[in-house]
Order: sequence, then C-alpha cells, then structure tokens
Amino acid sequence: MLRVGRISGAHGLKGALRFRPDNPDSDILKQVKRIFLERSGESREFRVTGVTPLNPTTDRITLDGIADIDAAAALKGAVVMLATEDVPPAKPGEFYYYEAIGCEVFLTDGTRLGAIEEVFSNGAQDIWVVRDSEREVLVPVIEDVVKSMDLAGRRVTIEPIPGLLD
Repeated sequence: MLRVGRISGAHGLKGALRFRPDNPDSDILKQVKRIFLERSGESREFRVTGVTPLNPTTDRITLDGIADIDAAAALKGAVVMLATEDVPPAKPGEFYYYEAIGCEVFLTDGTRLGAIEEVFSNGAQDIWVVRDSEREVLVPVIEDVVKSMDLAGRRVTIEPIPGLLD
C-alpha cells in the first residue's frame, strides 16, 4: 500500500470530501479507480467517482457510497492509500517517492554515503534524506547532482556540489 494523502474534512452537503495530497503536484487520484481509507486501524475500500481541484493543496473527491455530509465528516483524518498494483507506471525520467526509499547512495568515486530514508519536495525540487549511522545529508534531486538511478538495483550515484557534504 502507498500513502498518497489524507482526508481533511467534508466538502458540501452531498458527501464530497476534501483531500490533501502528500504531493500537491500529483494527479494520481485522477488515474485510479479505487482508494483505501485507513482510520483507527481499519481500512475500507472505495470506488473513486470524481476528483476536482479546489486549490493548489486540496482536491474535492467523491466516493461511491458516501452520499451525505455525516458520512463524509466521519472520514475526516483518514489516510488515503493506494494498492501499489493500481499505481500507474512513472513516466520516463520520473519516479515515485516510495521507489527511492531504501536505495543505497554512492558518490561518483564509489564511496557509500548512506541510504535514502525519506523524500520530500521543498517547492523547487525533490530532496532525498540520506542517512548512515553517523550523519544525515539532504541531497537535492537535480541533474547536476544525481548522475544515475537504478531503482531496480536499489542504487543511486551522485556527484556532490560544493557544500553538500560539509
């Protein structure tokens, strides 16, 4: 399962929900037919019937079986998950955050830097949080730094820019 966001509340009287994606640039809910909502240790599957942007950080979604404000309000705080088999393939030159987590990161000289433990966007680019037992390095995912990505082999090679490893 892949977390893609959370339900922030009801939207209107007819059961629509406010969805806050973990990655506001993603339109993945428009590409899938079902989601799973997890709340209080329980997971329920729903068929997605509509997705409409409300603002840059929130979408309005409608789900089969959620038809009134009370049913929608009861889902506030639920985590929105997708089955990984439902996730469309990444476009060439792109990757899903979950695919990079766990990859070993090496410098171009072969030195191991650590493993990618987190991925986030700072608004300008993605950032990998690379950790080993001694330190943490924030690696910008830009062409000048990332020289190769082998997601299947779980290996990434970077060339640090000045100040990156200080």
